Amino acid sequence: MRKSAVVLVLILFLSLSSGCLGEEDGGPDETEILELQNEIGNLTAENQVLTEDITTLNNELSSYTSMIADLEASLDLANESLEQMLSELANNSLMISNLTEISENLSRDLQQAIEDNSTTISSLEDEIGNITAAIAVLEIERDAALENISSMESEIVNLLASISEAEHVIDSMMSQLYHAISECPESNPGYRIKVGYDISSDENLAGSEIISIVGECPGNSGLVKDIYLGSQSSNPHSMVTMGGNLYFVADDGVHGEELWRTDGTLGGTYMVSDINPALCDICENPGTDFGEIVAGDDKIFFAAAAGNDPIRELYVSDGTESGTQKISETFECITSLFASYPEFTYSGVNSISVVPASEVGFDTAYFSAFQCSTERYVCTGEEPHFSDGTEQGTYQLMDLKVGNTDLAAPGGGSVVADIVGSKPTDFMKVGNDIFFSANSDQGAVSSDVGRELFKMDLSSIFSSVSLVRDISQGTHDSNPMYFEEMGGVLYFTADDGISGTELWKSDGSASGTEIVSNIAENSSSSWPGVKISIGNTLFFTADNGMSGMELWKSDGTYSGTSLVKDIVAGPNDGGVSNMVEFGGELYFIAYSSPPGVGTQGTEVWRSDGSDSGTVMVHFPMITDDSSALSLTRVGDRLYFVDDLYDGSGKELISFTPGDGVTLAVDTRAGSQSSDPRNLFALGEKVFFVGNDGSTGGELRYHWYNPGPVMSIPNA
Repeated sequence: MRKSAVVLVLILFLSLSSGCLGEEDGGPDETEILELQNEIGNLTAENQVLTEDITTLNNELSSYTSMIADLEASLDLANESLEQMLSELANNSLMISNLTEISENLSRDLQQAIEDNSTTISSLEDEIGNITAAIAVLEIERDAALENISSMESEIVNLLASISEAEHVIDSMMSQLYHAISECPESNPGYRIKVGYDISSDENLAGSEIISIVGECPGNSGLVKDIYLGSQSSNPHSMVTMGGNLYFVADDGVHGEELWRTDGTLGGTYMVSDINPALCDICENPGTDFGEIVAGDDKIFFAAAAGNDPIRELYVSDGTESGTQKISETFECITSLFASYPEFTYSGVNSISVVPASEVGFDTAYFSAFQCSTERYVCTGEEPHFSDGTEQGTYQLMDLKVGNTDLAAPGGGSVVADIVGSKPTDFMKVGNDIFFSANSDQGAVSSDVGRELFKMDLSSIFSSVSLVRDISQGTHDSNPMYFEEMGGVLYFTADDGISGTELWKSDGSASGTEIVSNIAENSSSSWPGVKISIGNTLFFTADNGMSGMELWKSDGTYSGTSLVKDIVAGPNDGGVSNMVEFGGELYFIAYSSPPGVGTQGTEVWRSDGSDSGTVMVHFPMITDDSSALSLTRVGDRLYFVDDLYDGSGKELISFTPGDGVTLAVDTRAGSQSSDPRNLFALGEKVFFVGNDGSTGGELRYHWYNPGPVMSIPNA
């Protein structure tokens, strides 16, 4: 019987029982009724739970029934598989029995054969072993042969590809004759031959296709480029060389004076950068106000003013437009602030000197600049500065002179200003020291020492500016100047306040800074001028008070310092200038009036350091009233400007000891002078400015053309 039916019967029974009891007792017992009602409620709840359980069990039973059906189906399949496997097993057993019987028969036959033919079998077994070994060896050789064949096939494929490529290259090899207009100077275009491989098959050699260029620009002189078109002059000046190119300032009539470069060809001559462009399309281009220009191995440093700023700041250029930029803005004050101070003479960065990258790893510049900013309340005057060619690497080394002027700032307030500064000059590297002249009363010293010799030691990263020696003690100036290096020692001109202005030397120490010779005795000055060292001899000009300003020499000792020659006898000056080294000797220009040789003028001289070996280089082709100028060494030749007897006027002259003197180029035909000037050497060529009467003063060149020129542009 189900449990729910039992519960219903029990409820019915209780109901009947309660009625009988009531009649017997005469009324229901309320307590019992409540208890029964509670029990009925409990049973009803339990019945409900049991009903839910029964439903769940029925669902599970249905699931199990389905599962069993699936299992039975799987079992049927398994039984079928088992029957099949048993059948196969029976067949295998039968086959094994048959094979076993056959094996036993074969074993008996084999045994009989062994008994009957044991010797033959042994021989056959040996032969089979030998054959097997031979087969193994052959298989190894076969595999090696197959590998070699595969390698050879790959090599053949590569060789065929290389042959095809070589045939293509051979087919593409060609030469082209062309008119070298831009590759020669403007006045000397010529023909050249390009040799290379026309890889692009456009029948034109260009770029990396060119292996070499053979040919020459006809002639050995000419106009590089007519920068200012027409008869007006571009007047190139301030020339320096860097990386095989000549850099200079010129005016093309459109941009004003700007920085230019040339490699000596028309196409290689162009403006580097328009630093100070016109303010509008119809405005006149003012050009740039250039100061000093110096070159290192990779950078050009120069002073320039652009825009409305009249003060020149420091610029740097690597020879490209993008690499030409201002890297300092030291003077930020308006110049009208200094109108009432006549001692203020600052026009911008000056005394620039470069230590090339080949000596210190990268190009560095030392220069004098004025720090001034009313916003930052700074006004130090001119002080020594340093630059590595970047804005962040450009800074003041030291403030060597204190300010004492109360300068009013435009926005109110004032700043204690130095209107002048230490004004450093003549920066020169000798060994590991940078020497310079400066007027100091603080920083490197504790008192006013006047203008003296200072240095900066490059061998220590902690080095700062220091005083070498207070040569003229106290506040007096010794005025070091005319620096020249010889044998790792600095030679210069200075006045100690006792001996006058004489020749000094310094090794960078106070004790090693001393007078070489008191040429003009007592307190008189010999005023040693420009110096040049050749080997162990220092040549310079000086006046001993009796011979005038003449040529002197020194080996760095008192006894080794002497007059070379009194070119103009007596107290008159010989006018020695323009000293250059050539062939191990000194060549220079001096004024003289030798008896029997013309009248007078400036002539070319040479000297081996002795009186007898100091002679005028006599040029019969040159007029008596010679006025030689601009002596310049270019390779194994000397160039200068002078007037020949041929009526060509002042032109460029060339001289070698073997060939003598020749007219290098008559730039302006006829007797009029082309006014050659600004001679500058680059390689074996001399560049100069000359006027041919039609193009004005433009950049020209001369060299002794060695013949066909070969270049490898992609090497």
